[in-house]
Amino acid sequence: MESQIFSLTDRISYWKATENPLSADIGILKGARNTWLFDVGSSEEAAVFLQSLPGEKILVLSHFHPDHITNWSRIPHRELYQGANTYGYTKSGTIIDKEQTIEDGLSFHLVPLPSSHAKGSLLLEVEDYVFLGDATYCTRKKLSAVSMEQPFLPVYNAQLLKEEIEVLKKLRARYVLLSHDEAFCHERKEVVEELEQIYSRRRKDTPYIVVEEEG
Repeated sequence: MESQIFSLTDRISYWKATENPLSADIGILKGARNTWLFDVGSSEEAAVFLQSLPGEKILVLSHFHPDHITNWSRIPHRELYQGANTYGYTKSGTIIDKEQTIEDGLSFHLVPLPSSHAKGSLLLEVEDYVFLGDATYCTRKKLSAVSMEQPFLPVYNAQLLKEEIEVLKKLRARYVLLSHDEAFCHERKEVVEELEQIYSRRRKDTPYIVVEEEG
């Protein structure tokens, strides 16, 4: 299991995402008093590993999708932070609806983040890194309610994308960490520029921006 752990600093590392079963990347952050986990994945292997970590744990959930939160109840923890939409699934812990910084050896900066991918997303900024989960990704939506044959298209909500860009531009950290991305660690400036390019393609006749799928 150790082969799935990648270190960013001596106090910040992550457990790598898997595709089968689908399970998100998990941030592992060593505070002075607690071990902070950003997302908890969904696989049995991830759950067993997280259970083995020493000390009290604090969980931060990026959003409510199963590959990010399934293991939350299996991990003994002192506190659980999440957005209101995720709380609708856990019915436990604390809802973060405004920026909050918690000191625990490191400064843990929790920020609600508008997202097309999942309503009520939450980011965690710590030192020079920002854990984003899937927040910068698009969603899939039928743009026509008339035709039953209308496919689900990959889209961004233009207004949410604008608000998301504004939040990301205000952060101080140099790097952002994107779950399910092989590279995982990206320059925040470059990610913002990519999102701004997508936003520049918005149209007045629709609230959605259709994007091309990779591959």
